[in-house]
Amino acid sequence: MASATGSPSPLPPDPLRLKQRLLLQGGGFALLLLTAFSGSLYWGIVQQREQDQRAELRQIAAGAAAQLPLVLHEAREVESPLKFRGAPASVAIAGLEQQRLQWFDRAGRLQGEQGQLALPPLRRQGQAWRSQAQWQRWPGGLSLWQPVLSRDPSGRSTGASLSGYVRVAHSDQASRRDLQRLQKGVLLGWVVTVLAALLVGRRMLRSAFAPLQHQLEALQRFTADASHELRHPLTAMRTLLAAVPEPERHRPPFPWQELDRLSRAMGEQLDDLLLLARQEQGEAPRSFDLLELLEDLLDRYGPQAAQRGIRLDLRPDPAGCHLPISAHPEQLQRLFTNLLLNAIRHSPEGGTVSVEVSPSPQRLQIAVVDAGPGIAAGERERVFERYWRGSDQGGHSGLGLAIARSIARRHGGELRLGESQPGRCVLLVELPTARSNLMTFS
Repeated sequence: MASATGSPSPLPPDPLRLKQRLLLQGGGFALLLLTAFSGSLYWGIVQQREQDQRAELRQIAAGAAAQLPLVLHEAREVESPLKFRGAPASVAIAGLEQQRLQWFDRAGRLQGEQGQLALPPLRRQGQAWRSQAQWQRWPGGLSLWQPVLSRDPSGRSTGASLSGYVRVAHSDQASRRDLQRLQKGVLLGWVVTVLAALLVGRRMLRSAFAPLQHQLEALQRFTADASHELRHPLTAMRTLLAAVPEPERHRPPFPWQELDRLSRAMGEQLDDLLLLARQEQGEAPRSFDLLELLEDLLDRYGPQAAQRGIRLDLRPDPAGCHLPISAHPEQLQRLFTNLLLNAIRHSPEGGTVSVEVSPSPQRLQIAVVDAGPGIAAGERERVFERYWRGSDQGGHSGLGLAIARSIARRHGGELRLGESQPGRCVLLVELPTARSNLMTFS
């Protein structure tokens, strides 16, 4: 693993992703407000149209009710006994093509009608139709069935008696066409408003994020420069510490071993800082042989493992095959260095650490297997957290694994914990094999 005591502070979020997220959130909120406003406006207009149609039908019904006595009188006229025999006569009046007026006697028999609007059958269920007004809507319009009451003109009776019924209807086709035009207008306005809001919001976010972008670029340059410059004095200090004779290292006044450990940890921290800075600067990926990179790492840390009798194994053998990949070699080298050192540190003396590569057409899987104590079930995901240390305080520290997972994800892959039990712990790295599947670095 890269280090044991600390981790570089997380860098600010990518301004491009932040702008996209804010733009989507702002656009979604504006879209919600616009939808609610246009929906409530349309609903209000529809309700007002309904009220206007009903008010118009009530006025027509009042006029038809005033004509009911005349219609009934003509129906009972003695001089024309055949006038209303059979089907009632339909009087064609200009302007009534979209209306229908019907007059009925007290028994509900049709006595006369005007207009050419097609009507559905009248609903006469129960006794309510005899004393109450009834509304009926169908795809062609709206109708009103209205009882007509009359008073005794002689004044002998103060009550009202039933004279008959009128039914008036009006087509709603014109209203439907108006509502359809309104729907198109609302939809067009909705689309134009959303596009305008997105364009204006994008320009505003770009202007607002320009200073942040400059500050972030300056911070990245500073991080890279500081990491590069600090490595030289640190290397010199470690060289001087290494030159101190062994007898001097154990003298009480100077804790040489602690100084050497701290300088080593500082060097690892600076390497992590420089790596993160290079990631943010967006270096272009290169093509290289992954098996060759892994073989070099095993050769580099072979002596360190041999001091504890640990054997390093790479499968398949690089001498017999090649595995070209397009990625960032420095970052993948850091990723597998962290995993390899972590495995060596936690493997028992005389154990084996193996690196097993399993290629496939879509995904490339690299398993780093050690014979350590494993990771408890409750700590399987926490090992990837920064600043976290295992319950044994010497176990799988989450610092280097967090950096390794970050590198894997930047390459469009993933680092996860596979099998974990005493005597066998597997860390799996998955990377895309196709160049088009790699993440772009900005």
